Amino acid sequence: MIVGIVAEYNPFHNGHKLQIDYAKNVLGADAVIVAMSGSFTQRGEIACFDKYTRAEAALKCGADIILEIPTIFASSSAREFASAGVALLASTGVVDTILFGAECNNKDIFKESAKKLLELENSKKFNETVKSNVAAGDTYATARAKFLEKYIPKEITSSPNNILGLEYCRYIFANNLNLNIEIIKRHFNDYNSPDLTGSVSSATAIRSHLFNTGSIDAVPEKAEAVYQESVAAKPDDISEMLHYKLLTTEDFKDFLDCNKDLSERIKNNLDKYISFTQFCDLLKTKNVTYSKISRVLCHILLDITYNDFANAKNKGYISYMRMLGFSKAGANLLSAIKENGSCPLITAPTELIDKYDIISSNIYRAALTNKTSILYPSEYTRKFKLTNIEN
Repeated sequence: MIVGIVAEYNPFHNGHKLQIDYAKNVLGADAVIVAMSGSFTQRGEIACFDKYTRAEAALKCGADIILEIPTIFASSSAREFASAGVALLASTGVVDTILFGAECNNKDIFKESAKKLLELENSKKFNETVKSNVAAGDTYATARAKFLEKYIPKEITSSPNNILGLEYCRYIFANNLNLNIEIIKRHFNDYNSPDLTGSVSSATAIRSHLFNTGSIDAVPEKAEAVYQESVAAKPDDISEMLHYKLLTTEDFKDFLDCNKDLSERIKNNLDKYISFTQFCDLLKTKNVTYSKISRVLCHILLDITYNDFANAKNKGYISYMRMLGFSKAGANLLSAIKENGSCPLITAPTELIDKYDIISSNIYRAALTNKTSILYPSEYTRKFKLTNIEN
């Protein structure tokens, strides 16, 4: 059994270690392959550690191969993030099981809900009802959840982790993928809980503690050792670059997730810009969430438009597998992936790499250099060196 996990590891923590241990010790997985976000996350923020550091931490704690989810999808909505993650794992040709964590671990409920979701979203009633609820002041996510909870158990639609799980299943069924589904039940803090409690805490709480104290806790010892040798990045470390981009752009409506109204709101409030997080707070409204604003600003910074997104999605999400690292055990799978994979497996930037993966890495590197006055290697000069990790 080869288990695939979709993750951000922002950062890798004790809960993630439990998931990998579950895959190997309970499910009996021979290896764990992870589809992981790169420099920016689904929330639209810069990752707290660079992608190579996060990959190394995961590899030392039990993962066997880390593949990068293309930036254009890693920084998108839950649906696109989930779809790209599963598509990437399926493209290896060796992953046969998708494992995710959720508050509900009833596989049958997820499977039936995913099938119902596919049926509903193709209906005229769904589109009309959601559109009406948004016009009445709901966010799209809230409007969609209100409609779906009439047909899908509320326990599935009320939790971010359950929603992600539902999207994994939806993509599998929509594309008739031959992938099994396994779920590990979450028994610890909520997805966005700000409290750092016990040995297992949310990534949100861990990041908050890291940014406020400079100390990282509730992570495995091996991961902590990796993080302590690295520099953490905060969301506001991109503030100056974003400000310049906003000041030198005339219109924003063509950027992914933006629209005419939000574009005008951005332009009308530019003179009040102080930082990335402050501007997100300033722009959010009752029906436009902080996360939505954050993603829009991320797409503006990275220059990702609706057309760019549509072109990437039309290619089937994944046109290459960008490897960030592998363990000694993972090395045994590389030949099988090269033989059975549906697209090239690459370890360094080539003409195949999407420009947004390079742009996001360059912005991350610039943010760290601005923060530390230290030069960091670019994607083209960084040596691939995660081949001898033992976990």
